[in-house]
Parts: sequence; structure tokens; C-alpha cells
Amino acid sequence: MITDLLFTFILSILLISISLEDSMTMLISNNKLGIFTIFGFIYLFIHENPAKEINGLNLIITNSYIAIIIFIFMTLISLLGYKLTGVNSLGLGDIKLAAFASFWLGLENTLYAISISFILSSIYFLYTKIYKDVGIFHQYPFAPFISIGIFCTWIMAKI
Repeated sequence: MITDLLFTFILSILLISISLEDSMTMLISNNKLGIFTIFGFIYLFIHENPAKEINGLNLIITNSYIAIIIFIFMTLISLLGYKLTGVNSLGLGDIKLAAFASFWLGLENTLYAISISFILSSIYFLYTKIYKDVGIFHQYPFAPFISIGIFCTWIMAKI
């Protein structure tokens, strides 16, 4: 219980930092993504359970495969968006953040987090189209939406 609270605090600090950086610069530093991933590894090691034959190293290997799958999935979405609109809709930092979330959440919860982020992003997009004067392919930072999705999914998984 206390470790979950500690990692919830760490996760929230990392996600806020990443979101603020993306909001200000439209970039996410690899250093912050690396720290995000390392704490995900640490979380997996702490939650290994010999009684249930859950090994931290096996969790990292499994979640690494999941991260690769999520990375490919998000890259394909980005490429499809670029082919359809001619605008880079998802940056590499956004793709990495979504992929590395799998170390914290696993496959199913990462997909929930991505779904939440796309729904929230769509709502924001519609709001800006209706109430603000922005172009049809206006770019905005996506990491805050991914971060909200990750954090909401993390909290729901812990309840």
C-alpha cells in the first residue's frame, strides 16, 4: 500500500513535468522519458512475487514487448495522420510516452490510457474549433492528454 502511494506520487510528478514541458515547447526530453521508464522498471521489480511465481525480470521483458507493440501502433497512427493531412499529428515524444507507459500499466491499461487520451484530445479539439480561431490542422501538445489517461488508468487499477 505504501509503495503504491509512493509510486503514485512519483508518477504524478513525472507526468506533470512531462506535460508542462510539452505544453511549453511541443517537445519531450529523452531524459524525462528515461526517468519515467526507469521508475517503471523499479515498480515492476518491487512488485515481483515469488509465491505467485511473478519475476520482476520476466515482467520487464514482457512489458518491453508490449512497449514495442504500443510504439509500432502509435507510429502507424502518426503515419496515417501525416498521410491524410500532411501534418505531423503525433510527435516521437508522444509515441514514446505512450509506449513506456506499458512499464507502469501493462497492455490492457495502456490501451485504456491511450483511449482516454484520444477522447480527451478530441473534446479539446472540438472546443478549440468552436470557441477559438484556429486553423483546421492546428497542432497542440498531446502529452498532457496521454498523462491524464495514464494517471486515471493508474488510479483506477489501484482502486
